[in-house]
Amino acid sequence: MLKELSGERANTLGRAGVRLNEALTAYASVLETGADPDRVETALTEARDAAWALVVQRECAGFRSKDFTWLREHWGVPEEVLRRI
Repeated sequence: MLKELSGERANTLGRAGVRLNEALTAYASVLETGADPDRVETALTEARDAAWALVVQRECAGFRSKDFTWLREHWGVPEEVLRRI
């Protein structure tokens, strides 16, 4: 049972990481294309939500951090996304 729970935690963390990566890629793409402000805002909000979901999943799995430095360093989350968390 414990092994199954550990596997599920890892799977959930992996999915949250994939979602964050996809949201950050979409946000960067919107910025590069010079999209209208509404599209930029939507992409920024989606990136923020994905980053927050990873933070929550990480904490549920027992990984605690006093700040979000790991998001910037490991995932390359831009400051404008971090400021909204």
